[in-house]
Amino acid sequence: MKLVYRWPTFFERLIYYFLLPDLMAKIVYEIILKVPAITVNQPKQFVFYGLVALEYLIIVFRYKTFRPALAQVSPICIMLIVMMFHGIVIGLWWGNSISRMVIDTVNVFVVFANVVILSDPRKIADTAFDRIFFVNRVYAVVMVALSAVALVVNPSSVISLGGSTATAISVSLIFTEIYLMRSLSGRAILRGTVGLLMLAATVQGWNRTTLVFVAAAVLILFARKVGQMPFKIAYLSMASVMVAAVALAALPEDSALSRRLAGLEDVDLSARTGSIGEREAESDAVGDKIAALGPTGRIFGAGHGASYDVKYTWEWKLDYSNAHYGWVLFYLRYGTLGYVYLGLWIFTLMISILRTWRSENPASIFVCLLSIWNVGYLGTYGYFSFFIAGVPFVRPASRAQRRATFSVTEGSRRDPVPIA
Repeated sequence: MKLVYRWPTFFERLIYYFLLPDLMAKIVYEIILKVPAITVNQPKQFVFYGLVALEYLIIVFRYKTFRPALAQVSPICIMLIVMMFHGIVIGLWWGNSISRMVIDTVNVFVVFANVVILSDPRKIADTAFDRIFFVNRVYAVVMVALSAVALVVNPSSVISLGGSTATAISVSLIFTEIYLMRSLSGRAILRGTVGLLMLAATVQGWNRTTLVFVAAAVLILFARKVGQMPFKIAYLSMASVMVAAVALAALPEDSALSRRLAGLEDVDLSARTGSIGEREAESDAVGDKIAALGPTGRIFGAGHGASYDVKYTWEWKLDYSNAHYGWVLFYLRYGTLGYVYLGLWIFTLMISILRTWRSENPASIFVCLLSIWNVGYLGTYGYFSFFIAGVPFVRPASRAQRRATFSVTEGSRRDPVPIA
């Protein structure tokens, strides 16, 4: 494979920033300190925000070369600005913790900043995806190998590609590379095989959202190739389905994914125990919290920095500020208006998917897949919408020479945005 050694674009560096904290956490926390991976989300976020903060400083110092195309992203940018203003004002009104208000506001600000920065075509147009694919394959192999080491020294570890964000990035890159295969040379077979093997190796640690995403990604692969798929690509597609089926059939009964699937079979929405029951308990607790704030709380929520107490299966969570269901998280912070923000959020994601799902631009395919992840995680892990840092809202650009029109039935031909 021929690597492209030009300096990475902001978009490429951002992808690496998503992956690097999980690689560091795997080595430092899981292997050396033997800490459960689920407890290190905040340190990983601090590393990520530190890296993007340096990028923002560089852009400020080089502002003369920064030319965002705000007309393309103005609706989502306006919504994010309103959300930040809303969250800060209401948080101050209710006297919420300043430090937590800062954290909640930073989450939204990073989404806003990245959407604005990536609207500048020069921050994304010359992204070297061949290099990104290579780095991702190395990352996936190293993470699986480190996970195997972590299992020996830390029983709480699982074989994975990282947390929810890093997994979404890595798996999306694997599928993007598969989508772009037009012929099966020896190198292409090797690349596809490595990607499929990494997926199979981590299947025991998948959550339900990952399982749904993989199924959706395979369906999109078939839909993209209908009427034009060479037999070799069809065989690779079927092989990916077979690998997934074999991996699922070989799951140990005590694996994380097996327990999650079994939990779906025995789900009782009236119960407040187990993973789904605890999410319902969060919904109840947030409803009680907002009701106690009166009409103002029901309309405007509890603002940034809001927290509540919730009873889990084996413990009480006191001063808790997370909520797994996206609609519960938005209701906690923004009240009934949060449902409006969430509706616009989902609408924008769906437009992104419809615009890019048939594109041949790797950046567009990648954005499409991350949009699917975001929609899925709104039902299971609301914070993912902020941790993915605005990438699903990006309108990718390339140095294409012609501009065609958009048609939902004919696929995205207005994407990517051509630049001079």
